[in-house]
This record gives sequence, C-alpha cells and structure tokens, in this order.
Amino acid sequence: MKAPFAASPGWRDPLLLAFRPSGERVRSFVVALLMLQRLSYLLPACASLFAGDVVFADRGRNAVLLALALLWNVTLFRWVARRGWFVTSAVAIDTLATCVFMVGVTDACLPRSEACVTNWSTHALLATGAMIGAVSVRAIQFSALLVPIAVYAYAHAGDLGQRLPPALELAVRVNSYVWFAIIVFFIRSYLAAQARRLDALAEQRLVAEAERVVEQTRLAHYRQLHDTVLATLVAIARGGLDHHTVEVRRRCAADAAYVRALIRQDAAGPATGLSNGLARAVAGAAGLGLCVRYAAESLPDDLPADVGVAMAEASTEALNNVARHSGERDAWLTAFADGGVVTVRVVDRGRGFEPARTEPGHGLRSSVVGRMREVGGSVEIITAAGEGVCVELRWPGRPP
Repeated sequence: MKAPFAASPGWRDPLLLAFRPSGERVRSFVVALLMLQRLSYLLPACASLFAGDVVFADRGRNAVLLALALLWNVTLFRWVARRGWFVTSAVAIDTLATCVFMVGVTDACLPRSEACVTNWSTHALLATGAMIGAVSVRAIQFSALLVPIAVYAYAHAGDLGQRLPPALELAVRVNSYVWFAIIVFFIRSYLAAQARRLDALAEQRLVAEAERVVEQTRLAHYRQLHDTVLATLVAIARGGLDHHTVEVRRRCAADAAYVRALIRQDAAGPATGLSNGLARAVAGAAGLGLCVRYAAESLPDDLPADVGVAMAEASTEALNNVARHSGERDAWLTAFADGGVVTVRVVDRGRGFEPARTEPGHGLRSSVVGRMREVGGSVEIITAAGEGVCVELRWPGRPP
C-alpha cells in the first residue's frame, strides 16, 4: 500500500497535514527537511563541475561519483515516498554510500579542498548524520555514527594533524556531523511529543462537542415532546379536547408516531443531524394534523451538516404539501443509506396529480428541488392522478 506521503506533499498543506496521524505528520515534515538539506549540497556540487579553475585531481571520477550520489538520493526519496519513512536498510545503504563518496571524492580533489564545495562528500556526511539522528530512538543507535567517522579519518589521513593533533583535529571536523544527528533527533522527538499532545487535546474537544450536541438534541426532544405529546395530554386531562373526536384521535396518533420515531432513533444508535431533522419534521407535521409513520435505518453519522439540513427541510416541505394538497391525514417517511447514497422518501395515498398537466408549485420547486440541488442532491417525484405522491430525495444525486 502506498504511503500517504507519496500521494501529496503534506508538509506543504497545513490543512491536509492536520488530518493525518501525529506520527505521520512529524515524519513527513522531517523527511522534507532532510530532502532540502541534501539539495543544499548537491546543487552546488553539480555547479562546481563547471568551475573554470582546476580544482580536481580527477574530474571524471568526481563527476561519476556525483552522478551516483544524485541517483541514490532520487532512489532514496522514492523509497521513502513508498514506505513513509526511512527503513533500516535505507539508512545502512546511505551510510555505506557516504563512506564510498568520502574515499573517492577526497582522493579526486586537490589537497586542502576538504572544507570547500568541491569536496561535497563532507556535506554528504552531515546529511547521513542527520538521517541517523532522525531514525534513532535509543542512545545505542547513535553508535552508527562511528563508522563514517572512521572512514573520514582514513580518507583524510593525509591532511589531518597539520594544525592540531590528528585526534583533536578529527574531533573538530566531525563536530558538526555529530551535532547534526543530535539536533535532528531532538527536533523529531519534540515535534512528535507536541503532535501527540495536540491530538489528545483535539480528541478531548471532539468528545466534549459530541456531548454538547447530544445534550442539545435531548433538550430539543424535550421541547418537542412538551409542544406535542404533553400538550395533547394536558388538553385532554383538562377537558379542553374531546378524545372521541376524529381530529383528536388523529392528533394522538401523530404524537404517538413522533414518540415511536424517537424510540427508533435511540435504538438505531447515535443521533445524526439528518435523523434529528427528520424527527422534527414528523413533530411539525403532527401540528398540521398529519399522522406520519416514520422509519429510519443505517443513516451515516458523517453526513455533511448542510446536506442533513437540506434533506430535513425538504422533507418538512414535502410533508407540508401532503397536509395541504393530498386530502389525506396519513403519510409515510422513510430514510436509509445504501451504497454510499442516502435516500429519504415521503409518501402519501392522496389524490396525486398528472405531472404532464400540472406545474409543480413554488414550494416543491424551491423548498424541495432547489434545496437538494444546492447540496448536490436530486429529487424524483412519482405520482399520478388518484395514486398519491412519492417524493424521493437522494444524496449524492444521480449523474445526469
């Protein structure tokens, strides 16, 4: 499986980076830094091939070794792109390659060129040290730094000890190499710790937000129950309504349907924006004297908020149309998800209409069809005179 780092340079996109695991975010950032560090010495080294002064004892050998270094670095970062990080074998090969470059390039350069751009193997040594520091998680792993130091001492045996004792001068020259490894180790460790802390805080915030939404949903349900079921029961208890009349029985049936909708929603799992909106649509229809049989299952909890609002409001308008035009007091509202497509149907068995002869009203065009189109959904209306109406909302919409 291809690592996410290969799909997109996440270190350039803060928004994309924020949605990736903390360890992956840190690794992507460190890989980008190490890649830029290597470019910082490879590009000047390539430019030095065209220098007018004779600075090479063997220009051809240096060109071949530089070509091999470029090829290896391209291979290395393609490897990292696939794996997402530096594997042990990649670090071992890079260390071996740097040792070869130190011997070969130093021998191809004129004396006293060890610190200039010409002898780019010294900068390759710094890059290898940074990589060793990046992948190290225990102190013992820093022992990998010793092999390149030994090879450096061998390659520069002829120019060590000219100003200081050989051992001391070697320590001075590899000082940056060792500190590069230590600095990169602390950078990666610090960033990883901070990323884990931020992930933990973000998780706590999401949990708190989810709890707040659940509490708001519960309060909204309490208000709806107060305005529907409780209001009906209080009115009957006080003698304000005659429970024997057809209208009161329909109102009680609608209230019962709303309570059943809440029970089904709780049994189905966590409430979603769409399920809450549909439950409110059922409650609103009850106020119009409509008895709605509501059923929902498998609704996704990651449905975009604007889509959930649009589908719930379109369903509310469809139920309003049933109350106004169908001539019936019963309706069916069903919602489900299948194959990534969310479908909501509002059905009645009323008088219906002939689509070819009847122009849909403004409410149907704007509040139903218009809302769904705005969020990338679609609406299908199935009806015939005397056959009722089925309004089917679908998101995402079917391709044209």
